[in-house]
Amino acid sequence: MKLERREFIKNSTLLTSAFIIGFNLPIKGKAAAIEKSNVLDPNAFITIAQDNTITFFLGQVEMGQGIYTGISQCIADELDAKWDEIIFEPAPVKDVFNIPGMPMMITGGSMSIKTQQQRVREVGATLRLMLKQAAAKKWQVRLFDIETKDSYVINKRTKEKLSYGNLVDDIKKMQLPTDVKIKEPKEYRLMGKSLKRHPIEVEEKITGKGIFGIDVRVEDMKYASLVQPRVFGAKIKSYDDSKAKNMPGVLKIKQLPNEKIAVIASHWWQAKNAMEQITVVWDNGEFANVSSSDLDKEYKDYLTKENNTMRKDGNIDESFKNAHKIVEAEYIFPYLAHAAMEPINCTVHHKKDSAYMSVGGQMQTIYRDVCAEILEVKKENVEYYTNYLGGSFGRRANPTADFIKDAAYVSKNEPYAIMTLWTREDDIKMGYYRPLSYANAKLSLDKDGNITGFKANLINQSLTKGTPFEQFMFKNGIDGTQREGLEDHPYKISSHDLKSFCPDLPVTVLWLRSVGHTVSAPVVENIIDQAANALNMDPLDFRIKNLRNPRYIKLLENVAKQSDWEKREKNSGYGVAIAESFGSIVAYVIKIKVENNDFRIQNVWSAVDCGYAMNPLGIENQIESAVNFTIGYAKYAQITLTNGAVDQNNFYDYEVNRIKDAPDSIKVEIINSGEKIGGIGEVGVPPMFAAVINAIADATGKRYTSFPIKLG
Repeated sequence: MKLERREFIKNSTLLTSAFIIGFNLPIKGKAAAIEKSNVLDPNAFITIAQDNTITFFLGQVEMGQGIYTGISQCIADELDAKWDEIIFEPAPVKDVFNIPGMPMMITGGSMSIKTQQQRVREVGATLRLMLKQAAAKKWQVRLFDIETKDSYVINKRTKEKLSYGNLVDDIKKMQLPTDVKIKEPKEYRLMGKSLKRHPIEVEEKITGKGIFGIDVRVEDMKYASLVQPRVFGAKIKSYDDSKAKNMPGVLKIKQLPNEKIAVIASHWWQAKNAMEQITVVWDNGEFANVSSSDLDKEYKDYLTKENNTMRKDGNIDESFKNAHKIVEAEYIFPYLAHAAMEPINCTVHHKKDSAYMSVGGQMQTIYRDVCAEILEVKKENVEYYTNYLGGSFGRRANPTADFIKDAAYVSKNEPYAIMTLWTREDDIKMGYYRPLSYANAKLSLDKDGNITGFKANLINQSLTKGTPFEQFMFKNGIDGTQREGLEDHPYKISSHDLKSFCPDLPVTVLWLRSVGHTVSAPVVENIIDQAANALNMDPLDFRIKNLRNPRYIKLLENVAKQSDWEKREKNSGYGVAIAESFGSIVAYVIKIKVENNDFRIQNVWSAVDCGYAMNPLGIENQIESAVNFTIGYAKYAQITLTNGAVDQNNFYDYEVNRIKDAPDSIKVEIINSGEKIGGIGEVGVPPMFAAVINAIADATGKRYTSFPIKLG
């Protein structure tokens, strides 16, 4: 593999006892400035110390999806290092750690492995070659006579060996190789193997050594709890804190610029108790007159209007005029809260001209910059530390940086570090939600079982308008997340008329795991299933007939075989669905049992094509996670409004799935197609939503297209 010289750097000045190697892919327009720099910060770099310790630094965050395991697996394989001894650290917030193609550090869109594996492999391969060259020179033998294994360089003739750390001083003096080859699949030692979570991560988490945001402790740290509005768009008219400010431990009460009141105390429970004693007079505004029933009428009205054209091609009028059969359906998807297990938090210490912040967040660059702006310090003077994330599902990837603003406002000009911690009720009642979505879909079919036309209308709030992503994701009134999985569906259809609209509402919205695909996949895969039934065709065969890409067909054939589709039980419901998102394709067959106006998913058979499975066990874990995650949202979860305020409070009335809801079995088969590597963290969710609808229809003869699904 040919590598440009400027893409690689080595730096022996950062740690005198270590060799550091990495690569720098400059942001467009900044190459000249970077080339002139004397010392470069490497991107996703590796260090080797003289004690044979190998450390890698990564700009993406670990929130349970297993990227530290996957990336260390790639590095260890190319470097021929001991995988379970590689140490990982979160990278500082610097441009060189930006995600490829984006001007920021971010973890999301299932991008981590698919964007980083190639680059870290190249660095590992380069370092391995340098170590072999250094040993060959020391032993005065040919490079052919040198091999590497378990962080050692070995003389194949004499069996003499040197640890990588023994060669640190030698490789510091070497020029970087200009032509390095990464391993071919047949040479993989670790990549493609099922490895459990990295032992260092496991040890840190089960012993409590691993630091999540809520675990942060610094000297003389204080805590803050917030009085937050309960009606979206409400403003503070006045408040009475006379009782709260005299309560034990309370240090200060301050009104924040974002219509919140902070109570700072020595301990968080003191702050929370005092917060509850503050009386606020709110100006709730016009939205206080709006409830879910009002939004239902409004959104249904939007569905009847001529909205923004997402895709229009072929002759849609002719396809429906000449149709042998027409099927149609309407869909309702509620607001959904992310409800990650770790409550929202951020710790900030304002130190006049500098600051320290520690947070589990997915958008480090945005969060650092927002904090710097509020504190009025230079962004390079903000020391940012990334913690483990106690779950997210998108909640900690908020481009509006809501909880970061809270923490910065609270800590501004205060003499100590302060952890600002939300209650669970704060996050349920005033969080950021997967938007309320209404949609309709209509297919025209010919007598031979072909789909000739597809009409659809999608109504939901924009996820990108008013954020840094608006400039390239919101165009002509259409949000880019509305297009996902709808505009680019996989079926052979000659005519389209796809439309969408984004209402403006004060309800705060944000992407949920798999973003627009949580809506598009159940819409597309349900109407496809409905079409198959209308034609008296097997729903799996109907899909295969109308699909374009053989990758999809192979997956469907796989789940059909796994589930023994042709011999499915008469007294159960079976649902099939398939969808692509974030570069990977997932197919499901699920089996459900319907009893007493309730349903339970008994078995799940899945097939996954993500190009190449770097860690099959990690993929299996993510599919199992996606299945159980989706069940809760399909059966229980919803956010509703009464007079502008959220009705739900905590897990007792915002229900997620319980252990009793978990399927008896989840089978995962992986097909390595050799296509470009895709993501995996989110891709199992969208077709699961669809499979549930289809399985219930098979069991009951009725299609429930409004979530959460309540039978009866």
